[in-house]
Order: sequence, then C-alpha cells, then structure tokens
Amino acid sequence: MRSLRTKWPLLALAALAATGCLLTSGQFVVTYELPDPFDVAAGATLTGARVDLNDVGEYNDHKDDLKRVDDLALIGDFKNNTGSAATVEAWIVPAGTLALTPQQLQANGVLLWGPLSVAANSTEHVDWDRSATLFKGRQALIDEVKGDGVFSLYVVANGSFSLRVTKGAVIAVIGAAK
Repeated sequence: MRSLRTKWPLLALAALAATGCLLTSGQFVVTYELPDPFDVAAGATLTGARVDLNDVGEYNDHKDDLKRVDDLALIGDFKNNTGSAATVEAWIVPAGTLALTPQQLQANGVLLWGPLSVAANSTEHVDWDRSATLFKGRQALIDEVKGDGVFSLYVVANGSFSLRVTKGAVIAVIGAAK
C-alpha cells in the first residue's frame, strides 16, 4: 500500500518534468558597487552615481523571473571631510538623472535612507544591519529593482558638506521563480 502512495506522486512529478512545467525558485544577491571613492560636496549641482543593475550578471540573468525583493542594503564607509558634524542622507532618482541641483533632487528624488550622523572629520561604517535601520524609501528602491534596474543615487548632507564614500554598494536579495 505504501508503494502505491509514493508511486502516483512520483509519476505526476515525472510527467511535469517531461513537459518542462516544474516550478523552480530561489534567492540571489545583486551587489552593485558604487564608484570608489565616491566624492560628493555641496554646490550648485550635486554629484550622483548612476546605478545600472543590468550590468550585474546575476540580475541580468534573472530579471525576467523577479518575484520579490526580500532585503536591501546601502553599505560603505561615509567620511565627513568638514570641520562640523554632518547629517547624511541617501536619495534615489528613478530616472537615473545626474547633476541635479538640490531643489531638483528634492522635487524628483525620494529619500532612500538617513539620517546618518557623522562627526566632524570622522568616518562612519555602515554595514548591512546598520543600513536596515536607516531605510526610509525602501519601496522606491524595490520598484527600481523590479522595474528597469536603472536609477541614480545621491548622498547629501546638511549645509556645506564634503563627503567621501568608500567601499560603497547597493545590495538586494531578490526572490525569483520560473
């Protein structure tokens, strides 16, 4: 009797496999490294980094099968090059536009994460766990990952600022299924 109970499900699985109807799913990690170093300063126009996830093999190989974004991170070492404390934020611009004015950034961008407090002339390390506590615009990044995968990332601070981001990366854990 036990052999009959296992025989029919196995036959059904074999039939599905023969027709190519097996559902396969899993997670993969996409890591997009920012320019290193990524220097940004206050001014008439701001410096953004264009992020194109299509340049990452894992993303490009699975982008048609994306089902969900399970986790996100923006990591790196954020150095404040000024003599006063800075409150750092990261903004995302869906259109991938670069060289925006601060007013254009606020009008067209979405606050991604922050604020991160960085003391004068010091560096703050942001790892996966710390990044999770800073996220504000999680859905905007999810939409970009699930969309065309192209956007701009701006790192800004209050007042007159000069920042250097090293070892920076945008990381997404993505669920895919066929």
